[in-house]
Amino acid sequence: MLRFLNKYFSNYNNGSNRFNNSEPFNNNYNNLSDNEPEDEDNKSITIKIKKSFEKLYLLNVNTLLSKPVKVFYNALLSKDSIIKDYKNVSGIYLLHNSVNGKQYIGSGQNLSARLSSYYYPSKLLDKRHIFNSILKYGHDNFSVVILEILGYKDSTVKANLTMKEQYYIDLYKPILNINTIAGSTLGFKHTDETKKIIAEFRKGKSLSKETRERLSILFSGELNPFWGKIHNINTLDKMKKSKLGKLNPMFNKEKSKEFVEQMYKDKSGINNPIYGKSHNAKTLEKLRKKVYVYNSDTK
Repeated sequence: MLRFLNKYFSNYNNGSNRFNNSEPFNNNYNNLSDNEPEDEDNKSITIKIKKSFEKLYLLNVNTLLSKPVKVFYNALLSKDSIIKDYKNVSGIYLLHNSVNGKQYIGSGQNLSARLSSYYYPSKLLDKRHIFNSILKYGHDNFSVVILEILGYKDSTVKANLTMKEQYYIDLYKPILNINTIAGSTLGFKHTDETKKIIAEFRKGKSLSKETRERLSILFSGELNPFWGKIHNINTLDKMKKSKLGKLNPMFNKEKSKEFVEQMYKDKSGINNPIYGKSHNAKTLEKLRKKVYVYNSDTK
């Protein structure tokens, strides 16, 4: 796990100690929950990315849609206060990315334990969008906003906490909250059998416009797993063969009148989408490198 994490940041702190690749790493806290006391601070880490990001979306407290309880502008520098100031109280928080402005809203029955999870390697490797974002940009590019404190954890009803979290999700509409229903997956994991049933149920059903827009934002540009990559020749060949004959989604299907008209539409002159435009140097270079192979038997 240590080598894996080293891909994302230049160093990470354990109190005043620095780790390196040769030292073992203790990983005995995979199931940290809200109800556990926050006594594992000595195992927490902070992430500092080597790459320098331009902070185009610095948090402005005056633009927040609600009056915050407390704002920590730098999750790296304020780590100790973020973890220790809210022991045994329940509340709602917001994480704000200063590089792209994307936000995440969560809640914690024990707010200290919940916030500390953003500093644990076992949680950062959870592959959720918010954890991936921290791995990509580092703690110093995140601000933490305490939106509301509901009271001591033992006196806070879970349902009330969930209702409050839902209120703030509806208010802020945070992009990094994939599931916009508060508490809907709290402590629950589908079995493999259930996942298959859900997958079968979803077949043929289109996503809502809102869901498509959220997914588009989350996987656009550098967030796309294929960003900056290209398919090799073997992959391209497989992709081509996967759409031949009966494997083609349009096999034996009649094309709509509008589609046919678009195919045979006059695309010369001003009707050409590229009319009045010119290819950039990079595109021209790609076009020059294209090799066309013709079948000698074809007339």
